[in-house]
Amino acid sequence: MPEDVDDRGNDFEDEIKPQDGLLRYWTFLNGETYRLFAGLSAALFGVLWCFLYVLGAGRSVYGFVLIALACISLALFLLLDKQLRDYEGRGWKKGKRSPSIDRLEVRVAVILWLLIFISIGAIIFWQWRHSH
Repeated sequence: MPEDVDDRGNDFEDEIKPQDGLLRYWTFLNGETYRLFAGLSAALFGVLWCFLYVLGAGRSVYGFVLIALACISLALFLLLDKQLRDYEGRGWKKGKRSPSIDRLEVRVAVILWLLIFISIGAIIFWQWRHSH
């Protein structure tokens, strides 16, 4: 009977392991912390940029760096927040999608982006060759 209790303790559905998905596991362990830091850094960089703007240096190199860091931090905050809300809404259960579908979507996205870059590069090269 004690062995059955140990087996049931190991088979909990909500126990999250790295084998269940690294993103889900990392989000479960670190998501709240990194979301907080991303939000705080976005606010800090935004306030620092506002301070530079009031001093008249908002369009300087430092101003552009601060506004870029604020935007990147805000985007990271929003992505982490969306990811956490999705997982919490599902009760931290794994999605029903197959990993092969995810791999296929990544391949299609990479091929489409390569096609876009190659097409734009070819157009630019064509225009450059004909202008000289």
